[in-house]
Amino acid sequence: MDTAPEPAMPDTRDWTFVLDGGCPECGYTLHDPATTGQRLRAGVPRWQAVLRRPNVAERPAPRVWSTLEYASHARDLIAVLGQRVRAMITEDTPTFADYDGEAEAIRRRFWAADPAAVAQQIASRTDETVKIVEGVEDWWRDGLRSDGRRFTVAQLCQYLLHDVEHHLHDVAG
Repeated sequence: MDTAPEPAMPDTRDWTFVLDGGCPECGYTLHDPATTGQRLRAGVPRWQAVLRRPNVAERPAPRVWSTLEYASHARDLIAVLGQRVRAMITEDTPTFADYDGEAEAIRRRFWAADPAAVAQQIASRTDETVKIVEGVEDWWRDGLRSDGRRFTVAQLCQYLLHDVEHHLHDVAG
């Protein structure tokens, strides 16, 4: 598809609620942050499998991302949140700007991505992020969201894993 589809339905939830007890929608429960790398790696073959589907770029409904768009979003979050973990372990209490997934989807044309390339990118971004996460020595180092909310490396890893696993749930992966 060459022209941009309608933007996805806005998601205004503050997804950090999962840090208080998991996600009833996808079944995620809080995990030991030290297992983040192992679980992120386990998601790679699942993403690769869904990206081989023949209808990977088809939206299931208007304003709902396709599997390809969800995978592209997951790829980007794996990289962005990995970089944020790196910043938190190398800087004192960094502050992070909001991440607008829909704006990135439009800017980077997720709907037109090559599924094989996205599968490879998920694998490489996961490897990069896992190396960062496996190097964490202090899970309590902190950072700030743009709204001033403080969070730890451990919480960011839990948030990251939930996001990846939730989107696999979204695409029945």
